[in-house]
Amino acid sequence: MTNITQGDIRSAPIPLPPLEEQRRIAAILDQAETLRTQRRQALAHLDTLTQSLFLDMFGDPASNPNLWPVKTLKELGKVITGGTPPSSKEGMFDGPIPFMTPGDLESGEPVRRSITEAGAKEVDVVRAGSTLVCCIGATIGKVGMALKESAFNQQLNAVVWGSDINDHFGYEVMRFFKPTIVSWGASTTLPILKKSSFERIEIPVPPVHLQEVFANRLRQISNLKRLHKSALVDLDELFGVLQSKAFAGEL
Repeated sequence: MTNITQGDIRSAPIPLPPLEEQRRIAAILDQAETLRTQRRQALAHLDTLTQSLFLDMFGDPASNPNLWPVKTLKELGKVITGGTPPSSKEGMFDGPIPFMTPGDLESGEPVRRSITEAGAKEVDVVRAGSTLVCCIGATIGKVGMALKESAFNQQLNAVVWGSDINDHFGYEVMRFFKPTIVSWGASTTLPILKKSSFERIEIPVPPVHLQEVFANRLRQISNLKRLHKSALVDLDELFGVLQSKAFAGEL
């Protein structure tokens, strides 16, 4: 193996285009970076828009200023604590069914693990639209939604909403209750909120038709997010190409 010394690095020639050419290249890269920044800012604004829309339509669910009727999670759906297929059995993992863990909540990325049909027989599986909440550990209070039929580990509780709650409303309202979950689960060692306590959380229940109006607007925001994310991926690729061409003297 050839060792590279500091002297080798100092003596290595560096191609240096004329200053005017450097400025031209920098201007092109700056324009591309500006477009990337604008897309990121648009995505950030859309994230805050969701919460603003919820507050505008329903008020803060923790204080319930519109005095909507209030019910417990146990009254509004089926609460299920997750589990993990036994590793002692073969053929449990790497199948078609997403297996959600706390790291998948609020990540914006595809679920990283999966289980087989055989693995699904060992645990509970919930329908698409169910809300999942971390109720143990350092990430207690994180919230996610099952985008398709999914399994989940024992750190998560799922709420399979009944007819009084629209799935998207249910997911968004639970995000406001993270402080409650964290507070109720506080302990001197490991934060944990037992299922029996989790089921007692009370949330406001506006009329279903208003929840559906909110869900429809949310879908429009989600469509815009997908467009901006797709455009950002394209811009990231373009920026990489421009950098390569710039250093190769081809820009």
